Amino acid sequence: KIEDDGILKSTFHTQQAQVHLTPFLFHKAIISKKLLMKAALFAFILIVIQFDITGALSMNAGEIYNIPGGSWRSPTWNWGYAQGTGHDCAMICRERYNSQKDRTELVEVLWEPCKDDKIRKPPFEEVKLVLGLTWQRGRWDGSDGGIGGYGDVLEYMAECRYETEDDQTNAIQLVTDMKERFHLIASEAAAEKMKNLDHFCDGDVDLMRRKCAALVLSEMGFVKTGL
Repeated sequence: KIEDDGILKSTFHTQQAQVHLTPFLFHKAIISKKLLMKAALFAFILIVIQFDITGALSMNAGEIYNIPGGSWRSPTWNWGYAQGTGHDCAMICRERYNSQKDRTELVEVLWEPCKDDKIRKPPFEEVKLVLGLTWQRGRWDGSDGGIGGYGDVLEYMAECRYETEDDQTNAIQLVTDMKERFHLIASEAAAEKMKNLDHFCDGDVDLMRRKCAALVLSEMGFVKTGL
């Protein structure tokens, strides 16, 4: 009987404790739910911030055609191979400039871009891809100037010579490398235009690299032959 009473008392006290604990546990559950909601909101904010940062970095990295890893500096670029983002971008580029009309318009807009360098089209990363594919073709048909020609500039490009953090330095270096060997492919009239680029561009480095690219593409037969 004593044992029974003890069991009963023990059971009663346990139930009584549960009754007293129930409001506390309920209140604690509400607090935990609030903390979870705050944690979820904080996590969402971090995701949004990370997305914005990633987007900014992607734009800074110069991703071509919005393809993740679509830039010369990307480890997935794999220039010259059948697999990689370089191959994916090249396929789009060849399709985009498949017609002589489109190629003519590209050369024209490179030679006479709009005055506002912030809205010039196409993005120069795409122009670099066009140049790269043209120089690649030139290695096969000889239009790259041969030994010491634009095949060397293609190698520099693949080695990320023009992919430093300073875009102006990249532009000047690319223009320098293109100018140095222009005499190997240029007509007399085109050579004269290249010689006077500094005067035409008046310190606008982006304008200079676009005009320089236009002259190189024209003299390599890009409009007629394509990529």
